[in-house]
Amino acid sequence: MTITIRAQDGMDLELFPDNEEQDIIQNVYCILNTVMESCPHYRDYGVDTNYLHRPIPMAKAAYAISITRAIEKHEKRVKLERVDFNEDPNRPGELYPELEVTILE
Repeated sequence: MTITIRAQDGMDLELFPDNEEQDIIQNVYCILNTVMESCPHYRDYGVDTNYLHRPIPMAKAAYAISITRAIEKHEKRVKLERVDFNEDPNRPGELYPELEVTILE
């Protein structure tokens, strides 16, 4: 099953998700929205922000690599198929990742 997850979409996080699919989606969403080194005792969790303040093409590449590494490391139940970015014309320079993941059986 392939699912699209957008970082800018709001999500109500649940302590006990109803099923494994919901748990996986929630985990990927949390990884996308966590800055690496911001969690005490779990400093390698989240996305590295070394892409900030770079030109947009370089930022997209660095951000995509960081997302890929974080998902591969912290959510082994999915295969990352695609990383793309949405840009809001009213907020130039801000990147909103959109992922396509396949849940592994």
